[in-house]
Amino acid sequence: MTPQIVEQLKSRMASEPRSLNELHRASHAAGSAWSEGQLHLLLDCLPDVSQDGDQFSVTGGTKGDPVTEALLNAVSDIAIPAAALVKRLPGGVVATAGALCEIARNHPDLELVPPNRIRRR
Repeated sequence: MTPQIVEQLKSRMASEPRSLNELHRASHAAGSAWSEGQLHLLLDCLPDVSQDGDQFSVTGGTKGDPVTEALLNAVSDIAIPAAALVKRLPGGVVATAGALCEIARNHPDLELVPPNRIRRR
C-alpha cells in the first residue's frame, strides 16, 4: 500500500462514508495487492479514520502522531535517556530509542542532548 493509495482512499472517505469492501476494491484498482483484512487493520490504525459499523469515514480533526504525543507526555525539562523513555511509553505505543531521538531532533518542543537524552525546550 503506497501513501498515494492511502490518500486516495481517505479522499473517498472524506466525501462520504465508505464500506470496507468498496475501499478494498478501490485500493486494488489503484494497484494495491493488500487483502481486505490488511486494509481493515490499516484503517483501524489511521488516527483520522473512524468506523461506524461497516462504514469508514475521515474524521474532522486529525490527531497527532501517537508516538510523538506519548513522548511529549513522558519528557520534562530534565534530560532523560531515550532508552528509559521507551519504557515510559504507554501500552500500545511501540518505539525504539533511535526513533524517539529522531522525533526529538525534528520536534520544535523537544531537544536532543548528547548522548541520546531527550528533554523539553
